[in-house]
Parts: sequence; C-alpha cells; structure tokens
Amino acid sequence: MEAESAVGSLLMKLGGLLADECARLKGVQGEVISLQSELKSMCALLQKCATREKLDVQVKAWTKEVRELAYDIEDCVDMFVHEVGTEEHPGGIKGFFSSILHRLKTLGARHNIAEKIQELKARAIEVREQRERYMFDDGSTTSSNDKAIDIDPRLSAIFAEQADLVGVDGPRDELVRRLVEGKARHMKRRMVLSIFGFGGLGKTTLAHEVRRKIGNQFDCQAYASVSQTVDLKKILLAICSGVTKNDNDESVKVGETWDEERLIEKTRELLYQKRYLVIIDDIWSKAAWDLLKCALPENNNGSRVITTTRIESVANACCSVPTDFCYQIQPLSESQSRSLFFKRIFGCADGCSVQLELISADILRKCGGLPLAIISISSLLASRSIHTVEYWEEVMASIGSGLQKNYDLESMKTILSLSYNDLPHYLKPCLLYLCIFPEDHYMAREGLVLRWIAEGFINEECGRTVEVVAESYFNELINRSLIEPVDIGYDGKAEACRLHDMMLDLIVSKANEENFITIIGPGPKSSKPEGVVRRLAIQYQSEDHKFEHMGPLFEIRSFSVFGKFYNQTPPFAFFRVLRVLSLDCEFNKVVDLNIICKQHLLKYLRLAGCELPVQLGELKCLETIVLRNYSWELPRGLTRLKHLRHLHVHEDGKLPEGIGALLALQRLSKFNICDSPVSAVQELGNLKNLKELHILWEQDEPSDARYKEYFSSSLVKLSSYGLRSLRIHSRQRSTSVEFLESLSHSPPYLLREFWMRNTYFRKCPKWIAPLNRLTVLKLDVWELEDADMRLLGELPALLYFVLWVVALRKQRIVIKGTGFQSLNAFHLWSGLPCLTFEERSMPKLKTLKLSFSACEAESYGSTHSGIEHLQNLRNVEVGISEVDASGSSIEVAEREIRHAIAKHPDNPKINILYYTWAFGRC
Repeated sequence: MEAESAVGSLLMKLGGLLADECARLKGVQGEVISLQSELKSMCALLQKCATREKLDVQVKAWTKEVRELAYDIEDCVDMFVHEVGTEEHPGGIKGFFSSILHRLKTLGARHNIAEKIQELKARAIEVREQRERYMFDDGSTTSSNDKAIDIDPRLSAIFAEQADLVGVDGPRDELVRRLVEGKARHMKRRMVLSIFGFGGLGKTTLAHEVRRKIGNQFDCQAYASVSQTVDLKKILLAICSGVTKNDNDESVKVGETWDEERLIEKTRELLYQKRYLVIIDDIWSKAAWDLLKCALPENNNGSRVITTTRIESVANACCSVPTDFCYQIQPLSESQSRSLFFKRIFGCADGCSVQLELISADILRKCGGLPLAIISISSLLASRSIHTVEYWEEVMASIGSGLQKNYDLESMKTILSLSYNDLPHYLKPCLLYLCIFPEDHYMAREGLVLRWIAEGFINEECGRTVEVVAESYFNELINRSLIEPVDIGYDGKAEACRLHDMMLDLIVSKANEENFITIIGPGPKSSKPEGVVRRLAIQYQSEDHKFEHMGPLFEIRSFSVFGKFYNQTPPFAFFRVLRVLSLDCEFNKVVDLNIICKQHLLKYLRLAGCELPVQLGELKCLETIVLRNYSWELPRGLTRLKHLRHLHVHEDGKLPEGIGALLALQRLSKFNICDSPVSAVQELGNLKNLKELHILWEQDEPSDARYKEYFSSSLVKLSSYGLRSLRIHSRQRSTSVEFLESLSHSPPYLLREFWMRNTYFRKCPKWIAPLNRLTVLKLDVWELEDADMRLLGELPALLYFVLWVVALRKQRIVIKGTGFQSLNAFHLWSGLPCLTFEERSMPKLKTLKLSFSACEAESYGSTHSGIEHLQNLRNVEVGISEVDASGSSIEVAEREIRHAIAKHPDNPKINILYYTWAFGRC
C-alpha cells in the first residue's frame, strides 16, 4: 500500500509538472493565434503596397519579410498539429495515464515548437516596428515620381489613324447595324452597347471607330474614361464639355466648383432634349455604371451609349434591358495579325523577307491575335534599321522578361497590369499560380481548383464549401477576361482554361518579383530563386535536361513536374512541409515513392504511371488523389485517409476493401465495379458525403450475382444522402444495366447529372421522371415509347439532353409543343431520321445535333421535320453514318436534312459530318 501511495504521489507530481508545461504551451498557442490575427492586418496592408508601381527599397524588404513570416507561421501551426496533435483522451484513470504518456512523448516536440513560436513572435514585433518606423500605411512612402500623372495609354487608340487599323471594319460595321440600321433605326429608346474582352484587344479603338462612322447622325457626342479609380466629377465634366463643345455654354466652365449631385443634374439637363452618343470607356465595376447611368437620361430621342470593360458581369450590368446588347471582342485572325505586324515594321503587308517568315510566325503565335502585343513588339523590331534573324530570335526569346526591362513594351505592361492590380487580394495568388503550368497547357477546372484548395488559397465562405468557393474564383477570373475559357458546357461553365501568352508573361514576371513560384525549364519562364523556395515547378521537354539541386528545399510547399524526367529521382528527402505533389511526367525507371509517406502535411497527390506506396495511410492530411495510367491495386492503407475528399483514377481502377471508412469522400471516379471486391461494392452505400460517382460497368451478367444487388442498394443509399452526379460507362459496346430500373422505388431526387456511355436500359426508367433538379441527361435505351418522351419533356430543369435509341425505330419520335421548356441543347442518336418537332416545342433550344444512318434514310422516305418551329435555334450539327450505304443514299440523306433545316427563318449554322460506324441496330 505504501508503494502504491508513493507511486501515486509521484504520478501526481509528474502530472502537475506536465500540466504546467501544457498551460505554458497553451499560452504560446494563444500567442500564435494573436500573431495570425495581426498577420492578417499586415497582409491587407501588403496588398495596398503591392499595387504601387514604384515601391521603394524599404517597402520591398518589408513586404518580403511579411510574406515569409506568413509562410513560416502557417508551417509552424501545421507542424504543431501534426507532431503534438489535438486528440482527446477518454476520462478515468486510463485516460489520465494516456494523456500523461502522450505529453511525455511529445515533450521534445512541444519544447522545439515553443522556441519556434518565440522566434516568430520576435520577427512579428520587428515587422510591426518597421511598419511604424517607415509609416507604410499613411502613404508617405510614395515617391514624388509616383505622384506624377501618367500618360493614359489609351490615347493612342483614341487618335489612331484609320489607315493604320487592321481587322476593325467587320466588327465596326456589325455594331453600326445593331445601333442605327435595320430595326434599330426606328428605335427611340436609349440603347446601350457594351464591348467587353481581354485588355489590349482594341475595345477603345473599336468604340471610337463606331463613333466616327455614325457620329454625324447625333446632335452631340461625348467621351469619358472611367479607369479603376472612379473620379465622378472628372467624368461628368468630360461629358458636359463634349456635349457643349460648340454651344459656348459658360456654366460648364465654372462646373469644377460644383459637387457631384449638381453635375449630374447639369449633365441630364444638357442631354435631355438631344439625341446623344456617349462613350464611357474602361468601366471596372457595376457600382461605377450605376452612378454614371444616372447622368444619361432616357429621353426617347434615339440616343446611344457605348461602354467598354474587361469584365463580362459589368458588361451585362450595363445592358439591363432586352434592346441593349453585349459584344465580346475577338482577337485578330492569323492573316489580320500578319498584316498589322508587317505594316508596322516594313510599311506594307507583304514586306517580310523569306528568312524572317518562320520566326515571325512564332512571334505572332505568341501574340495570339492581341493587337496591343503585335503593335508593341513590331514597334520594337521596327526600331532597328537592319533586320536579322538573330535579333528577331532574341526578341522572341525575351518577350517575357521584356515586360520588365524593355521601355518599348512598357505601355503593354501598363495596360495588362491594370487587370492584375484590380484583382481582390484573394484572387491574386490564384492567378499567379497558373504560371506553374507549361505554356499552352490545358488547365482543367476541376484539377486547378483542387490545387488551389491544397495550397491554402481558399477558405469556406458563408456556409459554402471550399470546392464551391474555388469554382467561383475560377469563374471570376474568366469574368474579368484574365483567363480564356475552354470547352464551354451546356450551362455556360468552362471545363478548362488557358492563358494568353502575354498574360502568362505578365504573371511570370509578377511571380518572380514576389518569389511566388520557382520554375526550372526551357525558355524565359525559367527563374532562379531569390530567397527561400516555396513552390517549385520543373518543366522538361526532353531527356537532356537534368534537375540540379538549388540548395535546401526544406520549405517547399508545392512540387510539380511536367514533361520528361528520365534517370532522375525527385528530391523527396529534402521536403518537410509539402502540401502539393504533382508528377505529370514520364519515368523510364521505377521511382520509389515510399519516402513520400513522410510528407505528413501533404494534401494533394497526382501521379502518372506510378504505383501508390503501401504506407499511403500515413498521409493523414491527404484530401485529393489523382491517378493517371494506373494499373495496380490500390493499397489497403488508402482506407485510413479520413480526410480524403476526391479520389480519381483515370483508367481501370478497383475499389479497395474497406472503402466505406472514407466518410469524407465527395468524388469517386472511374472504378470498375465488377472487378472490385464484392464487399467494397456493398460498402459504397456508407459514403454519406459522396456527391459524384463515376463507375465502369462492363458485364451484362457479372460472375457474382451480388454485384447487381449490392450496387443497386448502394445507389439507393447514396441517393438518400444527396448524390448529385452519376455516370455509368463501359469500354465495350452496348452493355445492359437493366437491373438499375429497380431504383424506381427510391428515386435519386437530388440528382443533377446522369450520364451513360456504351451502357443502356431496355426501357426508359420510371425513376427519371420525378427528378426535378436534373439538368444533364445522357440516356441510352433499347426501346423508346411515346409516353416516355412526354415524361422526359416535363423535366423542368433539363438543359442538356442526349438520347440514343439503340434499336432501329420505324415510328416517329414526336416532341410535343409543351415539352422541354428549359432545354438549351439536344442530341439524338438513332438509326433512322424519325424526329418531328411540333410548334412551340423546345422554345429555348440553341443547339441541335442529329445523328442517323444513311442506309435506311432513302427507303424510309422522309427526314427530320418541324425544325423551323425551334424559335431560338442557332446551330445544327448533323452526323450521317455511311455504313452499308450507297453513294446515292448518302446524297439523299444530306439533301433531305439540308432541305429540312433550310425552312428555318433564321438560317442557323449547319455542319455535316460523316461516320464509318452505325448509330443503331436491328
């Protein structure tokens, strides 16, 4: 008893000591939280400083220190969570001993982290003192040169000579027709035309060319430039001055002493009785337009307002009534680019010598049809009296770095930088991050937003998940014309994006200035780090390039490899705080990935042709796994990843046993159900947070009958939890999934997308009819009844519908006048041209695709009919199968479908393709 009492007393003392240590560390943790709070205010100030074009030495040093401090504090907090942990222990004597043991094990780590926190605190105090010493937040650091008024780079566009312009005539004449010709000639209501697009495409030039063409038809004209900082008084004075240019109105001359309200009243007074034409150039916000339109009265005199903006949502805000319209300006064509380029250099469009043709094509490709870029670079080349291939190649290779160093390209950098400087602070790192990818890289939306999340750029907002917030950031960059959308879907969302080469050069220069990303590879994008390397991208294009270590890489948070990486091993051993690992590269030998399992902070893992390590379960923070060309079984340890939200296998994957434990999983794609363990199929139903499921089903009758039973029951459970997207594919032709028709007893009411490929139902499932949130439907059925089509036509939210009728159908498919009221795009695959549209059917349809076989079309004796009833139809694509068809049958099929489309009053665009495989079978 005495021994037990002594042991108990000793344990109590030890517990007291540990409790004191824990209390001290909690205090330190509180200091970390306060440091983070102060850091946020510093970062906000940093954003203000970053927008200045000429930062003095002290500001640059301070901003760099704040940035590095932010990284180090975040790394320290993450290491604290990983090494010390926040786990709770059970109560009672067992929990008491468990907590003591945990504290003893982590005593060394706690001590080291406490010292690190003290160091960070000292650095934060020093940074704060620097801010107070140099008074960064009162604007005193702005140099006298910064206060000088810069020359507006748009002036050259306003006063450009018509003879020097290329590619303007077509867009100008189109806008003139919309403004004052045809139906618009008799329109008395004030009309607004908003021109939007990427900076440097010539929006200002186009607006003024329209004004020159039609200006004499108006009583008065005026021009005002808005820019990022709205000076309402200056803008209104410019409009008044333009309106009274020939009126000698003395009141305007004293208007500088008036306030904004008085100026708005005066502007409305001057314009009210007149037919006016006003150009409002370079609007950056909806709020600016809301103010300006107050001064532009609706006087029913046929007035016109032209606005320009880089932001699509602002253009839409300017055009608030149906008679207004937005115009997205397009880049110059290849021939127009060549003409402008050579006229600027040689004085004529065909003055280029043969030896310069090849390099000129490369330069124009990099310019991407951007007039500003073409003019800037051609002006630089024209400054030389003698033109040599060597000099042109030098200019071509240095275009990116030239944005920083060359005076001739300064105006281009200024205009492009306006868009970057206007970004809110949370979008700037998202844009800068794009330079991590090689030039002309296809950047898929889904993969990009998941990288942003892993990098820590995205936070939950107002109950929205980080995925939803990240996609809104992606859309905002498109809206601001900073990235170009690629593969725009049925709902207007882009599946991917690309960067204009000039914008890529700009953000590379910005990333280099801020040491945001270090790039190793060919071309001017390659950079040498100035300070600690935080993000490293290796872009190899051939086997000759070798990775050279740049010293310590312990602070790297992101490591990406693109291209070829032969005979080399990534420097995994150096990493300590890695969050993103992406190996989009080719290896010619097996790379041991077991070492990556020590990257305990890793959140995003993307591999190509590499087997996952067995110890993968050690990566407790991992949220995303993307596997390409994967032919191995997934390790069992994967089921221990409690935070895994996205699991994508781009080839033939197999579900691992125990997958039901991944309760955080939201997306699961391209797993072969019938090759997976049958128990894993049953466990799918446990994934309560799963929103998207993409599976392969490749057997009409699988070896084990339980596959059908378990998969059906799992889908019922997932549907009750909130499944949003379901895709069922097969690599074989026509695989039956008839067993899924049983879902009628428990329909997936929240389903928004259902997609089939090479799989089919015998009949249209009844459970599709009540899906009132379904927006995308790709349905393959063996037989289709008229009643099925009526039920499908009642789906209220359906926007995109693809229907494949497998068996040849002699009866017509009739689209009723009340059917498919929301549909934007419809594609019918059928062996015969058997479709009829009734009046008022599909009133919002813009895109129609029809695919049928020519072999039966001639004998069938008719074609699709009623296309003229589709009021909003803009594009028609026809696919004709040549299988077993004679030449005359093909001719008849094409002639008949052209005749049916020609009846449409709006002459929609038509594109006819021919295929060598059949669309239906007997």
